[in-house]
Amino acid sequence: MKKSYNFDKDGHISWKELDVKDKIAYVMSVVLMASGIIMAFMCFFMTENHDITNGVLFYVSESFVTGGALLGIGLYVKNKFGEINNYLKNKLHDDETEA
Repeated sequence: MKKSYNFDKDGHISWKELDVKDKIAYVMSVVLMASGIIMAFMCFFMTENHDITNGVLFYVSESFVTGGALLGIGLYVKNKFGEINNYLKNKLHDDETEA
């Protein structure tokens, strides 16, 4: 049986209502992005000539892309379904009040 979410007036879902899979994806995306930023700063300040090597740049770019994909796709789909759900509820409520 599929879980139905309770959307707020803006079409968002609270953190408590998310599935474990979604919570893990969001936490992992934040950890990936933070690790990329930390790695870039550490590499910059630990080298003598303040240079960021190619390997670190590759890791930073991959962590940003992966973290952004984990965040963006899930949030976009859930928010769109929330907007559609609220729109349909408002239209049905308006139709009932007119009749």
